[in-house]
Amino acid sequence: MPGWFEKLKAYFWNKKGGRGIENLVIFLILGVIIIIVAGSFLSDDDSTKNKKKETETVAVVSNSPEDELLEFEKRLAEILSEIEGAGTVKVMLTWNSDGEVVHAYNQTEESMVREEYSGNENSGKTDERRLQRELAYMDSGAGRVPVVVQKIKPEVKGVVVVADGADNARVRQDILNALEALLGIPTHRIQVLKRK
Repeated sequence: MPGWFEKLKAYFWNKKGGRGIENLVIFLILGVIIIIVAGSFLSDDDSTKNKKKETETVAVVSNSPEDELLEFEKRLAEILSEIEGAGTVKVMLTWNSDGEVVHAYNQTEESMVREEYSGNENSGKTDERRLQRELAYMDSGAGRVPVVVQKIKPEVKGVVVVADGADNARVRQDILNALEALLGIPTHRIQVLKRK
């Protein structure tokens, strides 16, 4: 190992006319540029991996309403743990209902008006209406599935938050304010407790 170092030292310090220091400075600048460029490529790869991971999560989450609600609790816990001093956070939500899914329907309506005559007189008029309504389906990779027009999220009934920093009054108040703003529920329906 000492051989290459001695050669490098001799190359930069034995130059006549002071060119050795200039070469050293140029060499160092090129090294820094290479490190910066390599670092930017590595960080781009990480962001691409994160985007792929998020896309996969969305595909898995959209399976059932229960999965969506669990994912919502997880996202709340993640954002609340970012509050300064909160530490590790767990969230549990209770709901007034399971929510509602509104499906699309194919609807046909037929109406027919009959006027009955007996002789020269009009003896009556009948109005018949027939309404036929069928659930609309679409083909997907999993077969035929009903078309969803709207998903109505369930109403939050109450929230329990367990956090490391809940013994600090400021942290507790920050968590209460965040949940009140995010969920639109009053603070008396939110409990923030110290994690063991």
